[in-house]
Amino acid sequence: MANANTRTTLFDNGDFSLHARLTPVTSPEEGHALTITSQRQESRNPHEEHVRFFACLDRAGLQNLQQLIATELAR
Repeated sequence: MANANTRTTLFDNGDFSLHARLTPVTSPEEGHALTITSQRQESRNPHEEHVRFFACLDRAGLQNLQQLIATELAR
């Protein structure tokens, strides 16, 4: 299992941005914590990220999410 976080930008219009991060966890086994955060440049603390969604998913859950995204992109 990798020890590094994997992070990507989902949306960025210059003022508001959404980011997703996957972090390996020990439970569930082979699982990852999925965290979706936001940032707003016009806020009091523009570099502060706010958690919008958090879930620990096992491999099957991640694969289901991957399939859901692939299905929507194939339309």
